[in-house]
Amino acid sequence: MIAKLYSLTNINLDGPPNIFAGRFHFRFFIKYCLLFFAFLCFPFLLQAQNSITIKPVSLPRPFDQAEIKNMMLDKAGFLWFVTNQGIWRFDGTDVQPVDIHNPALPQNSVPGNIYRYRNYLFFLITDLPTASYSILYYDIEKKRVNQFKMPGMPSKFNMDRDGALVFITSDGTFWKFTAKGGLTANARFYDLAGWIKGQRLENYTIDQNGDVYIFLHDRAGLVSKKGIIWSNTIDSVKKITFVDRAYCTAKYIVALYNNGLVVYDKKRLQKVYEYIGPGYQLSLPSKDGVLPVKLEVKDLRTSEPMPVAGTGKFWAGTDKGIIEIQPSEAMPFETARQQQIIDFFKNKSIRCIYRAPNNKLYVGTYQGFFVFDGNAFKKITQYVGYTIEPVNKDKLLVGMEGGTGFFLVDTRTDIGRLNPGNSPVFTTKILNNGHGYYAGSYNNVMNSLTPLPNGDYKVSILLHDPRFGSTKDLKFINGQLWIACQGGLFKFAKNGRAQKIYPAGTRALQCYSIQENNGGIWVGTNGEGLVKIDTNGRVIKELHFTDGLPGEYVYSLFILNKLMIAGTSGGVSVFDLSSMQALNLPEAAPYNGSLSQEFNHSAMYYDSAKRQVVMGGTQGLAILDADYLGSHTGNTNDKVQLSYIKKSSNATQKPDIDLFASLDKKITILPQTTYTGLKFSGPMRQQFVLFRIKELDDHWHQTKLSDEISLYAIPPGSYTVEARFPSVTNPKYWFTEQLVIVPRFYQTVLFKIAVVLLIALIIYLAWRYNANKIRQEQQMRTAIASDLHDEIGSTLTRISINSELLTMGESADKEALEIISNDSKKAISSISDIIWSIDARNDNKEDLVLRMKDHAHKMLEDIAEVHYSVKGLSSTANIPQSLRQNIYLIFKEAINNIIRHNVSPEVWINIENSHDGFCMEVKNTIQQKKGTGYKGQGLKNMEMRATRINASVRITEAEGVFSVTLRMKEWK
Repeated sequence: MIAKLYSLTNINLDGPPNIFAGRFHFRFFIKYCLLFFAFLCFPFLLQAQNSITIKPVSLPRPFDQAEIKNMMLDKAGFLWFVTNQGIWRFDGTDVQPVDIHNPALPQNSVPGNIYRYRNYLFFLITDLPTASYSILYYDIEKKRVNQFKMPGMPSKFNMDRDGALVFITSDGTFWKFTAKGGLTANARFYDLAGWIKGQRLENYTIDQNGDVYIFLHDRAGLVSKKGIIWSNTIDSVKKITFVDRAYCTAKYIVALYNNGLVVYDKKRLQKVYEYIGPGYQLSLPSKDGVLPVKLEVKDLRTSEPMPVAGTGKFWAGTDKGIIEIQPSEAMPFETARQQQIIDFFKNKSIRCIYRAPNNKLYVGTYQGFFVFDGNAFKKITQYVGYTIEPVNKDKLLVGMEGGTGFFLVDTRTDIGRLNPGNSPVFTTKILNNGHGYYAGSYNNVMNSLTPLPNGDYKVSILLHDPRFGSTKDLKFINGQLWIACQGGLFKFAKNGRAQKIYPAGTRALQCYSIQENNGGIWVGTNGEGLVKIDTNGRVIKELHFTDGLPGEYVYSLFILNKLMIAGTSGGVSVFDLSSMQALNLPEAAPYNGSLSQEFNHSAMYYDSAKRQVVMGGTQGLAILDADYLGSHTGNTNDKVQLSYIKKSSNATQKPDIDLFASLDKKITILPQTTYTGLKFSGPMRQQFVLFRIKELDDHWHQTKLSDEISLYAIPPGSYTVEARFPSVTNPKYWFTEQLVIVPRFYQTVLFKIAVVLLIALIIYLAWRYNANKIRQEQQMRTAIASDLHDEIGSTLTRISINSELLTMGESADKEALEIISNDSKKAISSISDIIWSIDARNDNKEDLVLRMKDHAHKMLEDIAEVHYSVKGLSSTANIPQSLRQNIYLIFKEAINNIIRHNVSPEVWINIENSHDGFCMEVKNTIQQKKGTGYKGQGLKNMEMRATRINASVRITEAEGVFSVTLRMKEWK
């Protein structure tokens, strides 16, 4: 990606005043000469200084190798970028496609520029065949697209002091966009005095005072209401390319070309520096003015490095991903010297490290004990240095494996000598106790070193405990000596004996390193990760592989401010103690050594002068920059962002991704949604996020920031989603948003009310039906009683009277018996009619017609000629009982009238059912009996019964024919 970093310089361009104007000052002349000399020597100065570091940004594959055409980093921390495959957004851990669902800009488009302004996305669309340009902007909230054709090529997007989005087109038009006013041409520079006709603007910049500086190919200009003031022209105009980038400092205007750099004085608009060269020119602002960087980079794609807010870093796009550029205090000779150290100790197993006040570096290895004085390496002794403790600024006490156990090194002469002794001693750790030293050893022994007048040390046994094994670490905690060894963690008690603290009981657990932290003690263990205990041995916290430890064997441990650095069997881990999450360490530069090697016990040293943590492992040294690590610690003000919401209602289709869900006031999940995923984002130094749904659970759940949070099986209702980073405890910086689970129609309150009302209605209808049934039964009983009374009561009365007359002998027996017989037949017939009328089996038209014919036949057989006509009843369904009964009784009454009042009449019975209605007509010729008439109770009964069934009865007598006609609506 980057062929070679040649050089960088921080040139002070605070040029002298005009030495020829007014009185001549010698100091001005000297300053001017020095500045002129700096310009002449610029290529040489570039070779001598380097003040930036460049690292790749960790994009997910395949974007880490994609060509970045252009990009924009918004205020929320989202990176919008364009590749040859389309438009994308990076939230720090995840890349998603940007699709506005408009044919004017498909997702796989390659716009010339992209910019997010508040709730709008701006795109530069270039039509190469016609060399025309247009600006397309997308209203995120309204999901609406607007497109404007531009009179020239638009340059970079900027924000003015009023918060409006501005840019300039190459024809000299100054454009402004606000949410209220839209996109308007705010000014036309080509109408101002001083405009050079035929020229095209190549770039512009706006300083902190709102002044606009524009750039032609060969000069810069200041725009004012009176006109344009131009600078002098550039001498080598034919050699330089297009003005790719421009910016202002407090005193200077900088124009960067693809192959050069030009700096103008703001007040005088005079060129003060010009460089033309083969390499790409990158320039970063600095406190002293301009920080130009000459890089041999032919694959840099974005002309405008993006500042990463609050970090002092910049991002730039290349043909293979994105690089991070950061100003650094490290100079080339320092990195070269560091690389020299890394290379020398490569593949040497490191046992101890120390940097003396005279800046010499001392390193103990299995190949010997070495010193590096900044220029060369020297082997002081072949002995294996295991631990180093400074005696004073000129002397080191080094513990070693074997021999007398110690040797002394003079840091002025780098000469070592053995401490005298009679028996072999293995020294693993040395600790200054104020009047001498404690020394850990093998074979269950703790030694005490007492200084002698001649500079040597007397070795005596302080403590012997068969539980110790080999001592690994010694620390004073709360004024007491703590011993980490093969048997566990012990405390040196006041009675002169060792008290075992961890692990409890007789179980042995090798403990390699200990560090005090916030009233507790972190212990690096052999195979059980990192364990934090209180002073009584109670476990407070554990960290394992799943928490970010690359190995469960923790050999070395160091706490620096809020960082805990652990050297393990699988590499180095750095934990943020405020959040207890592992930092995301980038790939180390070659001069930092390997961070993934197995690290050794006791081989860790903090170089406070250089602010570096130097660690030793089986493959050599590794160096961590403390400031860089500190910049990755979790800020207590870091706020969680909602990156996107993923929803799906069909398992066979890709879910829809809403990249702008954070703009909504609430998260709404519809009933048809089968999957919902929330993705959070935040600063890249954060790796984990805590979340909860308050109404369901007060407990915080931890997940990786790169993971989606799936929501499922949540009952309908309104909830509160909260999310925060582990290091953030102030609710002010938490993510809080309402979550609404929309119920299905059968889960709504309205539906439940409707169901209750429906059940109530069913109960009411059932009650009503039952009440009607009871009422109908009562009516039927009343009707039966009435019928029995009307039809049978009188007949039975006559039978009773005739019976009494027979008893009394007041009438002829034969005549009375005949009357009783007829009356009995009538009673039987009436009872039969009543029974027939209430029998449900007879509720059909066939039974009705047959009954009517049967009655007419019985009654009229001997006295009349009867004619029948039945039409339109073939498709009739069952007939209700009350209808059937009343029609039959009306018919029966009509027949009875014929018999009662006529002698040998001719009778016509016509029944017809049609669209005009139902009609029953009974008519007869009048051959009236003497002393009879058609007036009486029978006709009134027929009218009453007709009324019951919503029918009408018409009775007529004309031309010797008596007629009874019943009409009602059609039978269905």
